[in-house]
Amino acid sequence: MGLSPDLRWQASARARAGDPYLDWSLATGWAGQPPNRSPLWVPLLAPRGAAWDAVLARLAPQQQAFASPWNPPDTAWGVLWVRAEQAGEASQALPGSEMSQPQALPGAPAGPVRRPRRARRSPAVVIAAIDRGGAVLNDCFGHRDRPERTRLIGFWDQAEGAMHDAWLEPSAGYGRELDGPRIDALRQRARHDPLGELGVYRDLGLHDLLLAHALGEPDHATHVLDTLAGLPDRRPRAASAKPTDDDAAAAAPLVLVSVPPSRIGQTTGTATVAQVLDGLHYVLALADAHAPHAPIVVNISLGLLAGPHDGSSALERAIDDLMRRRPRLLVVLAAGNSGGDRLIDPGKGTNAAGHLAPGAEATLTWRLQPGDPTDSFLELWAQGAEGTAPDLRLRVIAPVPSREVGLNRQSDLRCGDDLAARLHCQALEAGHRVRAQLSLAPVAGPRGLLPAGAWVLGLRNAGTQPLALEARVQGDLPRWTDREPVQSVLAGAIGLSLGGAGSLNGLATGRRPLVVGAVRASDGRDALYTAQPKAPDAAVVTGPCGTIDARATADEGVFAPGLVASGVASGSWVRMGGTSVAAPVAARHAASRLAQGQRPRDPDSWGDFLRSPDGQAWRP
Repeated sequence: MGLSPDLRWQASARARAGDPYLDWSLATGWAGQPPNRSPLWVPLLAPRGAAWDAVLARLAPQQQAFASPWNPPDTAWGVLWVRAEQAGEASQALPGSEMSQPQALPGAPAGPVRRPRRARRSPAVVIAAIDRGGAVLNDCFGHRDRPERTRLIGFWDQAEGAMHDAWLEPSAGYGRELDGPRIDALRQRARHDPLGELGVYRDLGLHDLLLAHALGEPDHATHVLDTLAGLPDRRPRAASAKPTDDDAAAAAPLVLVSVPPSRIGQTTGTATVAQVLDGLHYVLALADAHAPHAPIVVNISLGLLAGPHDGSSALERAIDDLMRRRPRLLVVLAAGNSGGDRLIDPGKGTNAAGHLAPGAEATLTWRLQPGDPTDSFLELWAQGAEGTAPDLRLRVIAPVPSREVGLNRQSDLRCGDDLAARLHCQALEAGHRVRAQLSLAPVAGPRGLLPAGAWVLGLRNAGTQPLALEARVQGDLPRWTDREPVQSVLAGAIGLSLGGAGSLNGLATGRRPLVVGAVRASDGRDALYTAQPKAPDAAVVTGPCGTIDARATADEGVFAPGLVASGVASGSWVRMGGTSVAAPVAARHAASRLAQGQRPRDPDSWGDFLRSPDGQAWRP
């Protein structure tokens, strides 16, 4: 679309403290958030304490808020659900909280949470995946000695969907659940359904499974969980993602959580981070009830492009805290698949970094795609020398020039009464860090207000000390599998280095989880796509800048990408690659070590404990 003459920047105003994504959602009336219906509830991942208690005491009696029933009583972070009308107030009262993807809920959960029975004989390890999807009737999740019985003790589909009579009402108030006995009954039903397992999935409303099967494509969660803990298969098969012999994982009780998909597969700036933490708490509750002394391995092959990348995001801090309090818990994270973006096309970067001397300026060229129907976001993270307050100034140079915006100020671009863009800059609580953001309305669709093409952002260090700076685009669809290009990219930089901020998954820079990169089986080299950490001298913050703790096989070779694991239907096989596969390969090896009774000396030494003795990558 062309440039509308009605696009005008307003005078700078004081910036609202807190989460800029929530600020944008409030300012746009939740227009970009799924689902666009009420009652809309917003999950906040928030620190617990006196402020948390005060928010609940004020809003819960009015049925305007509730705490997730899966929150453990002894953790520093939890999930708090708030009606959309109260989200701004609650967020302001909870410094450090982050908004997650809203959902339409009927209200607070009504009954007590369900937990499985305690195992008659304590298993050596409990294994879980937090992912998207899940063909839970698949034979690969059965017992090796009792194939008619599932090893799944719980499946929580957090997405909205119709409630078939087989589903259990969700304990947490959203999604739908199945326990082991229900899954066994559904597997028995599938034996008499003309369409087998697919007929049962149809009745359950799991239509994405039917589509994946029809297209011969992998279901992400099914492939990941089979790689992580599926029964071994002794048939000769090239590049299997799992071992051919029995191991501890093949006998382990399983828990699967499927987080909600984002709107039409794209981001609106808010990820499902609270849902991931809720799912992790669910896994721990079921594992504690079923096997209270067994180690727990949880694989999370999900991620983000943007975020601070220094371990300070709410979900990273929550996982670190949980692993510290639960020494038998190991969380394994995929490193991310953005490592090859600029190698394939130098104009398709998703980050930039560098240092600005006092008075120095830089520019970023951010390219919006013509078909993108969702909001777009460019995050900036800056830090001055220890003990000094940075003074970052920013402005839009083109296509609609703005005045310069300084610390704790923001400026809005409007098209009539509609908010088209917001330029936002805020000092963070540490005093020497700054977060800035350019948020844009969609290019296409009913809310399309802005022209596609280059948006040029000018940056200036107005302070007296050098400034370290990182810029990151928040992600839309995966870059390598788009049917049409919608992902906005950083196409150019002056004064900063494209790709200089590294390409790690934005959820994988915490202190304690095991972060896994991908290698090829053919030559042991890193896969082209596998994410890489940023160089230590590029770090914006004084905390950790993220590392790859381990590498595992995810591809057979350059010309045979991916590894083989189960498709949707029992007995079917598909290939899938990426660090999403490398992570469960490594996690399965970790589960075997833990099942033998070995443990790290403390929660901060998982990487040293699990690193292979010969320094080679883990292979199936």
